[in-house]
Amino acid sequence: MNNITLTVKIERAISELRRGGKLVVSDHNSGISVLLFAAELIDDKTIEQLSNLALSRPNIIISKNRCNAIGIKNASGPCSVLINNTWTLNDLLSICMPLTGHLIPKIEGALTESNEGIVSSCILLLRQSRLLPAGLMTIISNVSMENINKWAFNKNLINVDVSDIRSYEKIKANNLNMAVKVKVPLSYTENCEIIVFRPKDGGNEHFCLVFGKNRTLTKKNALLRIHSQCITGDVLDSLKCDCGQQLKESIKIMAEADEGVLIYLAQEGRDIGLLNKLRAYSLQDNGMDTVEANEDLGFNDDERLYYPAKEILSQLNIKNVELITNNPKKVEHLKNLGINVTKRIPIKINPNKYNEKYLETKKKKSGHIL
Repeated sequence: MNNITLTVKIERAISELRRGGKLVVSDHNSGISVLLFAAELIDDKTIEQLSNLALSRPNIIISKNRCNAIGIKNASGPCSVLINNTWTLNDLLSICMPLTGHLIPKIEGALTESNEGIVSSCILLLRQSRLLPAGLMTIISNVSMENINKWAFNKNLINVDVSDIRSYEKIKANNLNMAVKVKVPLSYTENCEIIVFRPKDGGNEHFCLVFGKNRTLTKKNALLRIHSQCITGDVLDSLKCDCGQQLKESIKIMAEADEGVLIYLAQEGRDIGLLNKLRAYSLQDNGMDTVEANEDLGFNDDERLYYPAKEILSQLNIKNVELITNNPKKVEHLKNLGINVTKRIPIKINPNKYNEKYLETKKKKSGHIL
């Protein structure tokens, strides 16, 4: 399978999960195939439908963070939870996601799996779909691995392999193409060009801003800001975060230097998506901090990957950068991808009464230097 075919297949699997469909996930190394369904979209008929199709009952699968949030202790990886026949639909949902006013039922059977198994790959695919990292997973017991492709085709089901799920993000980034570049005057400077990068499979687009009168990167160490999409902060000027302020300050720094690159990645909510970010906001309104809210939903504190940024820098022929950020972990991520970060340039942030706790959490729990 070539890279384009692989990414298109995963994109179709993502679309199927997001619309409430089921699909097949296969692990040829272990010889196991399963049916997968997004937990947040289940209804009263889902378990019966999966059981009839696979001839075995589904289990609930949840991420390690969700395991910890609901009291499954010492989970070293994602968990598979045995479903009690007496549980209601809300009982099932309360295990998978925070459910206001509903107590989590007693869980008597939970198996922890390693981060390399099929459960982990299913959780990863759900996360890549910007869905909650929780699902219903049913082992397909009536079909051999040799016949699974034919069986899935006859049932009109998409079948993806765990190896494709694990390699998807990196391959998708490597498929970015420079699609268009055009001069766009900004309020801070007229000397700005926007370049849009589109994946060959038609997935999410990223863009960058290149600053300077001649828009050439003359410095040995290019000024760089990698900024992740934040609709609430960047567009609506929300006071709950500092994203919009960081974006404006970075643009101002580059405009004054008449040089630099700002990469804007389509990674809303630290890459959990807008809907899940707003779910986290709701939990924060009830007393949780940013990290606690993300983990209660089953996510990590920060789900972002920087493969697209690496590819964009490569296409711009940039190898050495001075990074505008308050996040030392971002520096380490770039260094691990082979980008030489010669200097970290801090951004001055002015807190307000709505984001004081958010900024304090970034400092104490996420290691930001503020």
